[in-house]
This record gives sequence, C-alpha cells and structure tokens, in this order.
Amino acid sequence: MHENRGAFPVDRPVEALLRDHSMVRKLAEAYRNSQSMDARKEAATKILQMLETHSRLEESVFYPAVRDIDASMVGHFEQEHQKTDDLLQSLQSMPMDDPQAEQMMGQLLDMTLHHIQEEEDEFFPKLEQASMDMTQIGLQMQAFEANLVHAQAQGSQPGAQQ
Repeated sequence: MHENRGAFPVDRPVEALLRDHSMVRKLAEAYRNSQSMDARKEAATKILQMLETHSRLEESVFYPAVRDIDASMVGHFEQEHQKTDDLLQSLQSMPMDDPQAEQMMGQLLDMTLHHIQEEEDEFFPKLEQASMDMTQIGLQMQAFEANLVHAQAQGSQPGAQQ
C-alpha cells in the first residue's frame, strides 16, 4: 500500500496510517466526482483493495498493540471495521456497475471517512500523548503489510496455488 512513498516509517507507524487515510480520501473524491463509469470502477477497485489491506493491518497488528491507550475506543473501531469488512466482502463479489454496488459503495465511503476522522481527531492525539515507543509496532506493521502484499501478489498470478 505504501508504494511510491519511500520506506515504511517504522519509528512512526501512525504516519503510514495517515498516508493511507489521505489516499482513501483522494480515491473517494475521485469516485464521487467522476462522471465516467470506467473511472468510478477503477477508483472503487483501488478503494476496496486499499481498505482490505489497511483494515487487516490495523485489526491484526495496530489495534492489539495500542489497545491499552483507550480500550473502549479501540473496541469501537473494531466494531466499525467489522461493518466495513462485511461491506467489503459483499462489494468484492459484485460488478461495480450494479446499482446495489453503487449504493453500498456510498455507504462504505461514508462509514470509512467517518472512521478515519475519528481516528485522526480522537485516537491519534491520545496515542501521541502516551509517548509510546512505536518502533516495535512499526516493525510488526511493516512485516505484516509486506507479507500481505506478497500473498496478494501470489494469489493474483495466473495458475497460482491458493
């Protein structure tokens, strides 16, 4: 997910999450503001891919590592992620030009943009105030993301074993 943006900032993993948030915002804007169905499909596909990777990274590594900062807020984020994951799964199994997909995509974007704003406005400042050493978390996130991207690349190759 962090291609063309330099190395993963292992000592500042929140920075990597913020980069992803920025990219999701740009893709959401492209999706919502385009009149071209092809451009909308392309943006939707990128959004789905990015959210799947980002969600798995947060759910598997980031949230467990920072739960002690505010367990109830992290629990709230995990519930939001579950709803997002359910929508992602449904959207990945339907054509993007399906009218139901468009409605679900709008719902996914609304939920995601709200979630991003909550993380940035409420949780990330708490995390910064806690003055945790984030390097170990960053290293785990970097390794998890690299493994996930590798597995996705292997799965997308023709004739790949799954």
